[in-house]
Amino acid sequence: MSDQNFTFNRPFKPFGLNVRVPERTLQQAGETLEEIVKSPAVPLFEFLEENEGVFNGDVAFEINKVNAQNFTIGSAMRMEDEKLHGKQSKFDMHF
Repeated sequence: MSDQNFTFNRPFKPFGLNVRVPERTLQQAGETLEEIVKSPAVPLFEFLEENEGVFNGDVAFEINKVNAQNFTIGSAMRMEDEKLHGKQSKFDMHF
């Protein structure tokens, strides 16, 4: 007996094509796919945003400014130290 002609008087409809998917399910599937695509890049963009000062030169400017302040304060303190205590004595350790 041939199974190819056996239908129970119903038209052949492949599974899935005759099922209506709710609109909210389609929306959630779209959001899920969007998150899957975006998720590898999110930590990178958060890192770049968090450390923006390093990449645009603000941190280098601040480091240079602090170094200049350190030099200015140090030289002023050495000058005042020379005024109070005189010049530092130098010892020649090489005979």
